[in-house]
Amino acid sequence: MKPELKKYVAEGAVGPYSNAVKYGNLLFVSGQTGDDPATSVAQQTKEAMDYLKAILEDAGCTMDDIIKCQIFIRTQDDFAEMNGVYRTYFDEKKGFPARICTYGAQLYDGLAVEITAVAAIEE
Repeated sequence: MKPELKKYVAEGAVGPYSNAVKYGNLLFVSGQTGDDPATSVAQQTKEAMDYLKAILEDAGCTMDDIIKCQIFIRTQDDFAEMNGVYRTYFDEKKGFPARICTYGAQLYDGLAVEITAVAAIEE
């Protein structure tokens, strides 16, 4: 039997996509960004992580359920500032999710950070 497919659609999305899609016990969260490209990398990372956390909560998950993140940043120079904020959203004692971070990305509207995630949902 094919697992249930559930989509989480947010108001005000910029394009034709779901904020998250649940398939079986996995939740795939679309890329989240900050709101204002004029703000710091730290602020944009905080906003992206807060949006990610809210989507997870809407789906019945927590940050502890994330098994992988993918992060896109503008330049390598943005890495330390992004990473400093990113790490505060996880319990280091429980371990961090698997991750890939790519720089050189041309993100929507000149933003500096975009973060996607995959979470495992207990059933």
